[in-house]
Amino acid sequence: MKTAVLGSGLMGSVIGWDLARSEDVDEVVVADVDERRLEAVKRRTPGKKLSVEVIDIKERNKVVKFLKRFDVAASALPHGIVHHSDLAAVEAGAKMVNIAFEDEQMDLDAPAKKSGAILIPGCGVAPGLGGILLAHALRELGGGDEGHILVGGLPQKPQRPFGYRLVFSVVGLLREYIEDARVVRDGKLVKVRPFSTVEEVEFPSPVGRLEAFCTDGLASLVYTMKGMKVLDEKTLRWPGHAEKMNLLMESGYFSREKLKVGGTEMAPLEVSWAVLGKKLAEGDPEDMTVMRVIAKGRKGEVVYDMVDRYDEKTGVTSMGKTTAFTASIVTQMLGSGEIGGKGVVPPESALVGRKVDKLVAELGRRGVQIIRNS
Repeated sequence: MKTAVLGSGLMGSVIGWDLARSEDVDEVVVADVDERRLEAVKRRTPGKKLSVEVIDIKERNKVVKFLKRFDVAASALPHGIVHHSDLAAVEAGAKMVNIAFEDEQMDLDAPAKKSGAILIPGCGVAPGLGGILLAHALRELGGGDEGHILVGGLPQKPQRPFGYRLVFSVVGLLREYIEDARVVRDGKLVKVRPFSTVEEVEFPSPVGRLEAFCTDGLASLVYTMKGMKVLDEKTLRWPGHAEKMNLLMESGYFSREKLKVGGTEMAPLEVSWAVLGKKLAEGDPEDMTVMRVIAKGRKGEVVYDMVDRYDEKTGVTSMGKTTAFTASIVTQMLGSGEIGGKGVVPPESALVGRKVDKLVAELGRRGVQIIRNS
């Protein structure tokens, strides 16, 4: 199987590394515009399977030609440039898994079917794995009308003042806090402010008490689970984090409205990106990813729990493992033909039955354990 990875950042580098160590993969080419990051990917992944290529994702013709060389691709690009890769994949008639979700992706279904492309959007840990498990549980329960996904990437040793360390871009982090969260209440899709919904959640020791608040993370579930009465995705943080971030937001530090400071116009949000990006990068890199999926249906209730930790042997973050390994496994299933079809196929629709069992088993083989309780 010939595979490509678009993006060589925190997630793309791990996807490339995992693909390169998989027996069914013959070739991996990681593409990015940043030569230094590509060199770091090569150093991290010894052997002849993996190579790198400099490509500007905005040059669509080049990306289309690039994607046509491969059986399947994975996109690990940041928001703001994701749409460029999606359009190129549709034009190329490619098979592609994308860790990011943007609502515009759902509009590509008809052109993707026409070109023979298949796109699986929002297929990391969240969005992605959480939705896959929720849909799987509801099917096992003979249908249902209530679902909750609680997930967060946390430092194992939280430091003051925020008790948080970045495990992905600060731009993506603040987007979660600024944008209204779409949730389903009483069968209706409504919007709520993230920090208006803070609640305490208890996990088994040694995790203990966390706080949870709604964020706009339902992604494709907004489209595929329209019959639900209650549905939400909540972000998990160490206690006290939400109060501090909400204080900054209410004080105007996350405003996009530009102010004139010393003759220069800038938005407070741009300053916050820079200041918090530096502050939240401090501390021990050892992280953990905590997730709970709750499905309530006709035959009862199913709960999935996952607590994953930083891999000291490889230096891969837990967020990197849970996101990138999920994307890598699904990419291989798509490339092998195990997942078929055409058009835009959300992960919770692409993986059903034994495909979900295989994903969970493959994650377990890579050290990511998911416990099912019912």
